[in-house]
Amino acid sequence: MAIDTRQVQETVMLSGPQRYEYFIRRVAVTRTVWSLYRNGWALAKKEDGTLVFPLWPDSEFAKICADYEWTGYEPQSFPLDELVGELLPQLEQDGIATGVFYTPGARDVMPSAGLLLRDLDDELKSLRNP
Repeated sequence: MAIDTRQVQETVMLSGPQRYEYFIRRVAVTRTVWSLYRNGWALAKKEDGTLVFPLWPDSEFAKICADYEWTGYEPQSFPLDELVGELLPQLEQDGIATGVFYTPGARDVMPSAGLLLRDLDDELKSLRNP
């Protein structure tokens, strides 16, 4: 389900915690997660040097960051089940943080992979048991 330009603009302007909540809700419903890929997945770094794996709820948001910060990278999706079952446990083991819903001007939401996994699990449970 594509999102329109107005919704993209409004969502990008949300605060970091609001974008995080939007990400959790959106990927739990669509069961799809987006990142950027070009001969390997895009990575960022925290100020302390910790690697960060960026994630977005929709291709439109990933594309905005590709245009500004990861030139040549393209949005690529993968199933939420892969994120929860494989990627987040591996990132946690490797000490790589997640960068949830970066925007060109904000990289302020970088939960541990374990925290993101717990929040996604909680949201998925709430969808199954309203």
